[in-house]
Amino acid sequence: MWTRILIFAATIILTPLGAKAADLVVWWEEGFYPQADEAVAEIIAAFEQGSGKKVELVQLDQYEVNDQARAALAAGRTPDFLYGTIVSWWRWAYEGRLVDLEGTLRPVLGLFDADAVEAAMKLNGRTGQRGLYALPMGRRSNHLHVWASLLESAGFTLADIPKEWDAFWSFWCDHVQPAARKALGRDDIWGIGLPMSPNVDTENTLEQFQLAYEAPWLDRERRLQVDDPKIREGMIKALESYTLIWRKGCTPPDAINWDGSGNNRAFLDQRVVMTSNPTLSIPAALRTARPDDYYKNVATVDWPDGANGQPLVLDGGLSHAFVFKAGKNPALARDFVRFLAEEGWLAHWLNFAGDQWLPPMRSLVEQPFWLDPSDPHRMRAAIQILTRRHHYAGEGVRDKEVRSEGIGEEEIWGNAAYRVAAEGISPEQAVDEAIARIKQILEE
Repeated sequence: MWTRILIFAATIILTPLGAKAADLVVWWEEGFYPQADEAVAEIIAAFEQGSGKKVELVQLDQYEVNDQARAALAAGRTPDFLYGTIVSWWRWAYEGRLVDLEGTLRPVLGLFDADAVEAAMKLNGRTGQRGLYALPMGRRSNHLHVWASLLESAGFTLADIPKEWDAFWSFWCDHVQPAARKALGRDDIWGIGLPMSPNVDTENTLEQFQLAYEAPWLDRERRLQVDDPKIREGMIKALESYTLIWRKGCTPPDAINWDGSGNNRAFLDQRVVMTSNPTLSIPAALRTARPDDYYKNVATVDWPDGANGQPLVLDGGLSHAFVFKAGKNPALARDFVRFLAEEGWLAHWLNFAGDQWLPPMRSLVEQPFWLDPSDPHRMRAAIQILTRRHHYAGEGVRDKEVRSEGIGEEEIWGNAAYRVAAEGISPEQAVDEAIARIKQILEE
């Protein structure tokens, strides 16, 4: 590999980036799997060869990127290009710190899905206008993974999984769990693996339950609707339903302490029979190391209908990259954005990123790579993206995105679930506390 991949600790971030003999500084979040980082290295090498410019590639852990970027901004030493999946970038757009990429992407903008483009349009507080301040990099859905082999050991098949909301959750808790424990002689196996800790996975999954009860805290236009009594009632039911899984002992006791990978580890260790996850990182971890499990023993299955009996709207999300105005070479960074979007390198990275993200372009999702019938997980995820409606609460309150960042950073809904599970407060109290805090943040 003839590019330099650096992993910065917090103390290193303040060293002068300009001291390196590079024309372009690229920060790219470290992948979950080696193939993803290898694809990034290939991208950098191809850009260097085509442009004749030298690139300094910095790769940071997913949970480091946000803090490091803020430190770099404070020190006046920003990268030129930054990609991170959980970076709070809306304020930077509002403060005029990011480059508007609409002109750069205009030749290919029509290839991107309309909702992905809309999510990248943010308000610039200095101009009073919305601009395209990010490159849509990928989209996620919400996936259900099942150990078909454990299910079979318990005396059931995939065809036995109910399609109704309440029956679906009862199946894993009241039927599969006791049967699996008896058949395997283990008391350390749970029917369901749902996080109850105050982190982003809990937040995403609880928002999925809100959608099941037709009570998302934001409507489809990303307008706050928590003052609607019916919505409040639905949010309470959703939280009650979600935490009932904990109270019945159907998810591992350590779920209240899981980090973002807790349910992944529990599933891969075969401690849980079924779990949900916002990406395909769980089966992707098996594909090379344990191919029999990937192709034969683990299945990605459809969600049940919502609590109302209607097809379930799925919680979704988008990832972005952006260019800093204060970077060393924003013009070259725009060339790099154009290179990713126009020359197929974004698609190349998505193909090797461990299925973390699906393409933000329908035309790419419809390609054979994603619709390969021999792959039991990727094709189902692609079909889910193509056929199911998604809701993007994670994009924040429309026209109040800057203030909305605090809602995600405090993991309001993850904390609500934790408070009920670990501290024993009522779902009603937890929802009212969450509503009050959301309103407070939006008015700060």
